Amino acid sequence: MNKSRSKAALINSSVATIAQVILILAQFISRTFFIKTLGSEYLGLNGLFVNLLSMLNLAELGIGNAITFSLFKPLIDNNKAQISAIMRLLKKWYRMIAVIVFVGGIILMPFIPKLIHKPVFSNIQLWIFFFLALMGTISTYLLSYKRTLLIANQEGYINTINTVGFSVGQQIIQILFLIVYPNFYIYLIIQLLANLFSNINISRLVDKKYPYLKDFNISVDKDVLKYFKKNVTGMISAKLGGVVVNGTDNLVISFFLGLATVGKYANYTLITTGLTAILTQAVSAVSASVGNLAVSKNDSKEKEVRVFNQYFSITIIVSLVMAVGIAAFSTAFVTLWIGKGYVLSHLTVFLISLNFFIQAVRQSVITYANSYGLYWQQRYKPIFESVLNLLVSIILIKYTGLGLSAVLIGTIASNILVNLWWEPYVVFKYGFQQKVTRFLFQYYVLIITGGLVLEGVLFIGYQISNILFAVLFTSVAIIISIGVIVSVIWILGIKIQIPKRIYKGGASR
Repeated sequence: MNKSRSKAALINSSVATIAQVILILAQFISRTFFIKTLGSEYLGLNGLFVNLLSMLNLAELGIGNAITFSLFKPLIDNNKAQISAIMRLLKKWYRMIAVIVFVGGIILMPFIPKLIHKPVFSNIQLWIFFFLALMGTISTYLLSYKRTLLIANQEGYINTINTVGFSVGQQIIQILFLIVYPNFYIYLIIQLLANLFSNINISRLVDKKYPYLKDFNISVDKDVLKYFKKNVTGMISAKLGGVVVNGTDNLVISFFLGLATVGKYANYTLITTGLTAILTQAVSAVSASVGNLAVSKNDSKEKEVRVFNQYFSITIIVSLVMAVGIAAFSTAFVTLWIGKGYVLSHLTVFLISLNFFIQAVRQSVITYANSYGLYWQQRYKPIFESVLNLLVSIILIKYTGLGLSAVLIGTIASNILVNLWWEPYVVFKYGFQQKVTRFLFQYYVLIITGGLVLEGVLFIGYQISNILFAVLFTSVAIIISIGVIVSVIWILGIKIQIPKRIYKGGASR
């Protein structure tokens, strides 16, 4: 990366990581008051709504990412007219999406009560709750398209600061109302208003920073429009798998096990989602710089692979350390945070940490796939991913006593059997234009050995803790200490050789 590209990546990554830490702390505080005042049933209901709306949320399926990629070249060329044209097209599409999401939500609304095992709320309550949550999602489409320009121009930190500011403000107000007047209706209304004001403010900032957006009235170039027609469809398809896999987990849990189980699981996913968000923000914050590198004519494919290797190395090391921390700390944290009644089984906690490790390791590859605009090439992946996930989850949850663990096994299976080979294949073949064979071999070796390290650390740590009759946090300290030692040995023994091997193997055609 050149100096300005590296500097932009560093600023965006640093701000995004710090902001995510702040958001996580605010979410934990807010979640604490939510559970104490409204209870696990409301918590499970909120988690179910989040998953249902994520499946309706077409913008999050990647249209914004696809158009972000199309902005890289006109920004490098300082083609203001084309930038303006692309932004007008994005505005038009987002408004269409808002209508589609609204109609989809209204169609889904009557079925909400049937998705809950032994519902404790009336149908009218469920419909009103969902409608407010739906409007909160739709509000994000009104002016949020302007965030895309900041991200594409390597100024995502501006959007991050705006987002974290309004999000923290939202949660402070929600906490105050939960203390004074705990009401789920008001909780959702505050969320809706916060989204609106956040988007209005970011729109004002973008208009001030890029006044030329209103100075041109031309159409998008035919080549760019052709790219949209092909790759936006591919982007939606590629992202759909992840949304279905992650979005249907709570749906399956709610239908077979009930909202209380969704609520318990949600407390652990708050931990894993928060850590994933930190890693994703730190990693994906450099996506604009990666995209800039991809369209730059001054950089070779060899340099792109070399940068990827460094990027991948950091991601996988951090992923394992975080996964060990989740396995060791999550149960202790939940116990002290909200009580033993919300603690999940040892097997479930292990699967949660293993799933986190796999998802986290994928982030570097996903970032490159997004930054290179490789959406069309992944259009069939979600079909296999989602079908496999649902089949394994439903079969295990119906015919075994695994319960919540069954759903996690389904997610892990879809990742291992589909995502872990498909995503690198697309990046290496269409992005780097090099062979992926050696990387795939090393990739799976790292996943398998990392999983074994995680399981071994937990087993040894718990055995030592039992022998020493260690108290809760002593056990955590023992497990984390063992985890750090074993992780360092694993990194030195296996990981340190990966960059050279990948590069050597990848460079051969």
